[in-house]
Amino acid sequence: MYKRGEIIRRSSEVGSGRVKQYELSKGKKLTQITTFCPDMIGPGPTHLYVIEDEALTLIDTGIPTSLAKKIFYYWRNQQIPDEIKDLPDDFSETELITGLETAGYSIEDLELIIITHGHPDHYLLGNKIVQRSNARVSAHVLDTDQICNPWTISKKVFEGRPRYEAMGMPLPASSAQDYHKKAVLDFSNMSLKVDCPISMDGLLSLDGIQSQYISVKHSPGHSPGAICLIIGSQEEEHKILICGDVLLYPITPHPDDLVTYLRTLDELKQIENIALSLPAHGKNIRDHYRRVNSLQNHHRNRLEFTYNSCYEPKSPWEIASMPRYFDVFVDPNKFNPMAGNETFVHMRLLEMAKGLYRPKVDGSVHYFQNTGESFEDVYRRVLAIINDRDTTAL
Repeated sequence: MYKRGEIIRRSSEVGSGRVKQYELSKGKKLTQITTFCPDMIGPGPTHLYVIEDEALTLIDTGIPTSLAKKIFYYWRNQQIPDEIKDLPDDFSETELITGLETAGYSIEDLELIIITHGHPDHYLLGNKIVQRSNARVSAHVLDTDQICNPWTISKKVFEGRPRYEAMGMPLPASSAQDYHKKAVLDFSNMSLKVDCPISMDGLLSLDGIQSQYISVKHSPGHSPGAICLIIGSQEEEHKILICGDVLLYPITPHPDDLVTYLRTLDELKQIENIALSLPAHGKNIRDHYRRVNSLQNHHRNRLEFTYNSCYEPKSPWEIASMPRYFDVFVDPNKFNPMAGNETFVHMRLLEMAKGLYRPKVDGSVHYFQNTGESFEDVYRRVLAIINDRDTTAL
């Protein structure tokens, strides 16, 4: 059982820097340290977690502030607000170091770093932490290609451009080569060596570390190697789930594979005794099971909206930039890869369920149209795909 968290340092004016500590059973503590990541144009401040276990363990590392500016603003070709532009380049790093000190630790005390998934805002600060602490790094084997490759960001930019063009999205003014030269080269020393890859669920078992308090649950869909961590011994009735970006509130995670993500949501509902879910962004989740249900309903509603909107041929970008498709305004004239990808994975699942088809490709842009059936008939086929675990998406 855990005791309600105590805020021991409050947030700064940019919404990060807060330190909140939970007292766990057997005198252990779990500390949430919030570090800078842009809001609105990004997912918002990144929560990192320190767990007292056999090894003092840090969950995720956050992202250097200098790189956060370049990734979220330069790539999207949008102006950086003055309050963000003026932040020191080491702002996130300082928040982590002083957050550790506020909680009674030093960065040198860290022995293990676990990365919940291979997205930049979760591991790019890792090398600086390793250099000061000699902590070993662990992540699921299916995301190690992203975490360990110094050119991951560049690779995604080059791979993404033809896909975004096929969606009908306006591309940024700078070419992939320009972005590589101006921004991505800064990431080349940010890749992180994974010392202990995770390959199976259950109690955390790494070289020299056998936890009786932290269990791993592979939870793909947001990324191939996303994991959740269940905190609490086997006999405890009330456990904490550290869920990375798999569950978020109030924003919704963007799936890279919607079939897999919806299967993951089904599996997360089956985990018993989750009293609190702690995500990597946004607010803590007090009702785990209600939030999972809400996310399932959200994707059902988005599938229905998408299906009904394709009464005549529509590109993914036309759907993404429709009013009310997202909770925030998506400017049809501005590059927005997260909005485009989110829309496409819903269209792709409807296509798998034979509710959408592609009547034409105009230039490089793909168009989708619905079959005219009732959405309920199509959704029954969607559920059949989700429930048939032998079905894979290609």
